[in-house]
Amino acid sequence: MPTERKLELEGRMQVIETTGAWNVYAGERILLGAGDSYRDDLGVRIREAFQEGAAEALEDGRSPSERFELARVRVTIELLDGPVS
Repeated sequence: MPTERKLELEGRMQVIETTGAWNVYAGERILLGAGDSYRDDLGVRIREAFQEGAAEALEDGRSPSERFELARVRVTIELLDGPVS
């Protein structure tokens, strides 16, 4: 029987824009809880959904603020079987 793989975190979340060499945009750093960090462009999707004005800024080619915070969130990640849609 396969083992269910699921990651569930609850608490404060911060999304911080990071820059690389020559000050070039390098992505979003997502901090969950007490410093557990995950890097992914998921940060952009989170900004669009939850940060006031971010969707409009990104649509206009502007950069949203360097960081924003949500006081309390629940993030659940589950590995799904079947074809990718």
